[in-house]
Amino acid sequence: MWDVKRWSMAPLLVFLVAAGACDYLPPLPRNPFAVTPTVAEEPTRAQVVLSPTPFPTATPAPFTPYWVKNHRPAEMWSGPPGQPGVISFGTTSGQFCSFQVMEPQTSSRLHVLNPYSKDYFWIDADAVGPVAEAPRRAPGPKPPDQNCAEQIYEG
Repeated sequence: MWDVKRWSMAPLLVFLVAAGACDYLPPLPRNPFAVTPTVAEEPTRAQVVLSPTPFPTATPAPFTPYWVKNHRPAEMWSGPPGQPGVISFGTTSGQFCSFQVMEPQTSSRLHVLNPYSKDYFWIDADAVGPVAEAPRRAPGPKPPDQNCAEQIYEG
């Protein structure tokens, strides 16, 4: 009887060993391809400062005096418009008098040299126009009772 008990217990014993073995896993070998992660710091971005592209700056051309003639009688002023104390020296004595512009225009008047009187004054820019060449020189004395002329008198 003992033999029967022994063999009847055998399946139970096999079952218990098998059931206990299901929870047991053998250790796995180390993974040769495993990589240990490392924490890399975020690289700091370099501050890029863009400087403006250098453009050549225009060098103003030096001013060259030029000649104008009045196409109507025009006031002769002691200064540019808006300047305190500016007075009129009167009106030109005729048309087509020659004047040399002495500096770049910055207002509605031009700073001119009057070769007739050898004086400087301001004249309204809309009363004059440019001429292609300098006035011709004339011999002899200047005509009387004028304050400007088309020619440049030598006397």
